[in-house]
Amino acid sequence: MSRFYIPTLVFLLLVIEGTLFQLVTPYQHDIGVTIVPRFIVVMLVLIGIHFGRYSSIIYGLVLGLVYDIVYTQLLGVYMFGFGFIGYAFAYTYKLVQDSLLLHLLFVALAVSIFEYYQFGLYRLIGITDLSAIHFFNERFLPGLVLNIAFATLVYIPVKKLFQYVGKQASLRQR
Repeated sequence: MSRFYIPTLVFLLLVIEGTLFQLVTPYQHDIGVTIVPRFIVVMLVLIGIHFGRYSSIIYGLVLGLVYDIVYTQLLGVYMFGFGFIGYAFAYTYKLVQDSLLLHLLFVALAVSIFEYYQFGLYRLIGITDLSAIHFFNERFLPGLVLNIAFATLVYIPVKKLFQYVGKQASLRQR
């Protein structure tokens, strides 16, 4: 049963990120910013740190494909971006696994890379005409603050869940 905890959690975050989050935030255009949650990117970094590159890439590709099919008009943008984040931020070293500061640094870096990847690609193909400075001030900074705050809030519960799932997996393998 414990093998379904992480996929269920990630699926719930996908739903929250894509639908429910927009309902609970205030109307964002009155204050001049757009708050974009990247909870999936946060979880991919944490999965990569605790379970390794293979798990993180699989989660990234599958969640990216689902995100592309359900929420976007362009297939492959999120699938490649999430897969890349899963590959690039999978550090299974013990030093990295025990450090909250490094986790938050990796989350901030992963969210930054993903946001600029998506902005650059959408700007290249003409989906957005937002200037780089407006993107930075109105979308990137508020989103980065939100995602770092989310990572800080879920760090302890998610780490305990990952340890429990890892322990149960090792017991199943005996």
